[in-house]
Amino acid sequence: MKWESWRSFANEPTHWQNSTEKGLLKAEYLGDYKLRLWFEEELDVTIYELDFYPLLLEEDPGPALKPLRQIGRFQFVKGDYALIWLNPETGAYDETAVDLAPECVRFLCEHYGHLVKPGRTALNGGVRT
Repeated sequence: MKWESWRSFANEPTHWQNSTEKGLLKAEYLGDYKLRLWFEEELDVTIYELDFYPLLLEEDPGPALKPLRQIGRFQFVKGDYALIWLNPETGAYDETAVDLAPECVRFLCEHYGHLVKPGRTALNGGVRT
């Protein structure tokens, strides 16, 4: 249901008109399937915590994300514009890496995550510039 909600949102072109997602600055593994995520804002940062357990284990995330069901793989995360799980053996961004677009990650955070620190845009009605 959560992934279907994202797909419906992503397939609506009006959501992307005049959109300027700045992306992730950082991702921190907190334990289990929880991450703390820093989003870049205009001269500020917004921080969320998001539990991926329901997204990865209670739903079918699709074949690209299934490797992340292994907690050892999930822990090897990085925020660098996108949310990236590098190759755990080499640390490389190669064909075994898994990534999620920042727009998807922000959507999941806003709908299913916990806001830790709002940025200025969140305080000003959520309009991103």
